[in-house]
Amino acid sequence: MKKLLKYIASKAKKRTDFEQSEEYRFFLENRHYLTKIPRFVSFYEPGDEPFNVIRANVILYGYLNKMAMEDETENLKGYINTNNKNNHANFVKSFHEIISEQPYYQEGQKKIYIPFFTRSLNQIYFDEPEKLLTSPYAGLKDKFQDTVVDPFDTYGSELYNSHFSRLVKVKQEDKETAFFHYDTNTIYFVNEQGRLDGTVVLFDRYLRRPSYSHMLERIRPVVDAYFNFDREGFINALFDNGFVSSHLIHLIRFHDWAKL
Repeated sequence: MKKLLKYIASKAKKRTDFEQSEEYRFFLENRHYLTKIPRFVSFYEPGDEPFNVIRANVILYGYLNKMAMEDETENLKGYINTNNKNNHANFVKSFHEIISEQPYYQEGQKKIYIPFFTRSLNQIYFDEPEKLLTSPYAGLKDKFQDTVVDPFDTYGSELYNSHFSRLVKVKQEDKETAFFHYDTNTIYFVNEQGRLDGTVVLFDRYLRRPSYSHMLERIRPVVDAYFNFDREGFINALFDNGFVSSHLIHLIRFHDWAKL
């Protein structure tokens, strides 16, 4: 199946939409922050794979959230008075009102604002922000590299089903999840560690009048066939739903379907 997906991608229309998207501009404007986290500096040069930008942006949103939460804690510290519960309540209320505008990942009843931090540290940052003004948490503002975790290992593929990305969840099957990205017209199959297992690039260069309506509805049969390891059903679903041309089908057959 991987050879087939690679072959289909090689026949895709030339795309510039992603490079012009808000998502890509956000990456270019903020990627310098990756140099502050050695573990993720490799994302600085994502190559020609949009999924690498999507992953990098998860980290960048988290870093911007971290800075915002630390800054607002500093700005609001005048509210804190250990002998005055009203002042403390006002501090927490004001903090939450400001931070709630930032992107986050909802995990049960908890909100994860900094995906490269553990759940317990996220709880400190959001539920007990006053602790950021005292040791040892105050030190995390500048020296936090040793506390960094892999966000994708820690929170899994559901991290993309959040305000950190523009991926749209289509279906989950066992330990793999299908997402769709509108800017690239691509289906991404992501494993439970948040890594990419497969990519289906829709609309080949031979398709004269591609239709972009009701995309999710048309994608589902393709995703179902992929999860069922049904290669014949998979290519038929692509063709029946207008994602590949009859010419590409001919090329696939010509190159010996069984070897792709």
